[in-house]
Amino acid sequence: GGDAGLRTMNLILLKKSELTGIGRRCAVLDKADARAKHIVGHLRKRSGDAVSVGVIGGGRGVATLRLGEPSSSSVQDGGSNGDGNADPKKAGSDGSVVLQLSFDGTISSPSSPEMTLVLAIPQPKRLKALWSVVASMGVTRIVLIRAQLSPYGEHCKSSRFVESTYRSLIEEGMAQGAHVRPVVVDVDVDHVVCRETLEKLDLVSEGKGLSRTAKVFLDCGDESGVVVPPARDVVMRSCSADISCTTDDNHNLGNNTPLHPPPSAVLAVGPERGWTDSEAELFQEVGFSMATLGSSILRVDTAVVAGLAIVSTALDECYSGDSSKMNVANGSKRQRTERT
Repeated sequence: GGDAGLRTMNLILLKKSELTGIGRRCAVLDKADARAKHIVGHLRKRSGDAVSVGVIGGGRGVATLRLGEPSSSSVQDGGSNGDGNADPKKAGSDGSVVLQLSFDGTISSPSSPEMTLVLAIPQPKRLKALWSVVASMGVTRIVLIRAQLSPYGEHCKSSRFVESTYRSLIEEGMAQGAHVRPVVVDVDVDHVVCRETLEKLDLVSEGKGLSRTAKVFLDCGDESGVVVPPARDVVMRSCSADISCTTDDNHNLGNNTPLHPPPSAVLAVGPERGWTDSEAELFQEVGFSMATLGSSILRVDTAVVAGLAIVSTALDECYSGDSSKMNVANGSKRQRTERT
C-alpha cells in the first residue's frame, strides 16, 4: 500500500523545477503529494519543525516546515517567481505543505565516490524490484546489457525500457538512501554484449591519465579452478592512492581537495547462470578484474545487493582515507611553514 512506500523516505526529495520564491529556496507540495503525506502523517511534523530535504542534482540540508496560513514575513521570503510554479502566498489554506530551504538547493554537493552497476538483464519482475534497491545504495549509473545466458524475448527489448517505467522507482530508492546525485540509466540489450557494446557505453579502459576506478566483474571461478580475489580486495587495490604528495601550484594550504580524483567503481553482475568464458575474457580485455563474493552461489538480486554493499564500503573507506591523509599532509606543511 501507499503507507509502506511513505516509510522509505529518509530524505524528502525535490526537483529543481519545484523550487520557487526569492533565491529559489521554497517548495510547495500539494496535500495529496506522497511527500506531504509522509511529512505530516508519518513524521508527524508541524509548522516550524525542521525536515531533511535534498534537491536532485543539487544540494541537501534542512528546510523549515510551514502549514496553515503563512505569515507576512514568510510570504515575503517565499514570494512567487512568476514562472508558473506554485505560489507560496497561496499555500496553507488548501492543506498544502510549504518547505523553506535553509540552503541553496541549486548548488551541487561536493564530489564523492561514484558507482556504476553493469547488469545483465534479469527477468522483468526481478529487475522491477531492483531499481529502487540499487538507487538506495548510492549507484550513480545503471547499465543494462544482454549476456549470452540472459533471458530474452519481447519483454527484454530496449524499446520497453522507457524512463517512465523506472524513474519513480529510482527516486523512491534515492529517498530511502538519502542520495541527491542523479542516476543515469543506459540500456543496450538488443544484442549480446561485445567489445563494441562496451566501447559505446564508455566501459573500456584506455589506460591513459590518472584513474582511481575499480572495474570488477563477479565470477566465482570455481569451474575453471582459478583463484579469484575477493571483491573488496580488488576495489581497495585499485582505488587506494598516496595523496600525501602535493604541490603549491595544485594544492593550497588549508584546501582539502586532493590532487587525485575521488575513487569510483564499476561492478558488473551477470545473469542467473553467470558469465560465459568468452564474456569473462572480454571483460578482462577491456580492463575489468575478476572478483568473487565468496563460495556461495547467489541469485542475481542477492549478488547485486551484496556486491554493491562491499564496493560502496570499500569506496567510502578509500575516500575517508583521502581526507585523513590530506589532514596529515596539511599538518606537516603548516609545521614547515611555521619553522620558516
